[in-house]
Amino acid sequence: MNSNLIALDEAALLLSIASGDELSYTRLVERYWQKVLQHALSFVKSYPIAEELTQDIFIQIWEKRNKLSEVNSFENYLFIVSRNLIISHIRKKLIETNSLKDEKLQELFFKPDEQYEFQELTKIINEGAALLPEPRRSVFLLSRMEGKDSDYISKELGIATRTVRWHLLQALNFLRNYLHNHYILSLLALILLGLFFFNNFFHFSLPLL
Repeated sequence: MNSNLIALDEAALLLSIASGDELSYTRLVERYWQKVLQHALSFVKSYPIAEELTQDIFIQIWEKRNKLSEVNSFENYLFIVSRNLIISHIRKKLIETNSLKDEKLQELFFKPDEQYEFQELTKIINEGAALLPEPRRSVFLLSRMEGKDSDYISKELGIATRTVRWHLLQALNFLRNYLHNHYILSLLALILLGLFFFNNFFHFSLPLL
């Protein structure tokens, strides 16, 4: 089957799923399950967790199936949804431990040689954050370390929501430059930066360092 026919077949499949056809959804899951599983596994290093994340990814696709009729490239859409949930999962686990230095969590998500890089990156981010003036530092810590939203931070610090967003943007820009000047950024570093720099992953982009 040539690429045009494959694209037409997938477009028809997505439209069918968008209308609620469960059989078409099952076909889609079977087609992409292994690819998504391997992608998740490359991040979390744990098969059971990767499998659970894969299930969550396809559940979200079904729950938001009405969006599929507007999707031009399902692979791109699937990639964004997958990375969104994977990064959100890692951020949630880090926030739950209330520490980015949790050794057991690092062992779960990263290989031994990557754990050292994780620790070094975290150390440099903390050093950079300490240089931020107030209330910018507090905005960054509440947002990226504690997972608080702009409305919460606005009330907590007594500043306008738009001011919160401005301080956060300035903090992230400063830290991007700080990391660029103090760290040789590998692929792992770019992934880990997602823990700090991704907010709404449907506006996905790697930090431009």
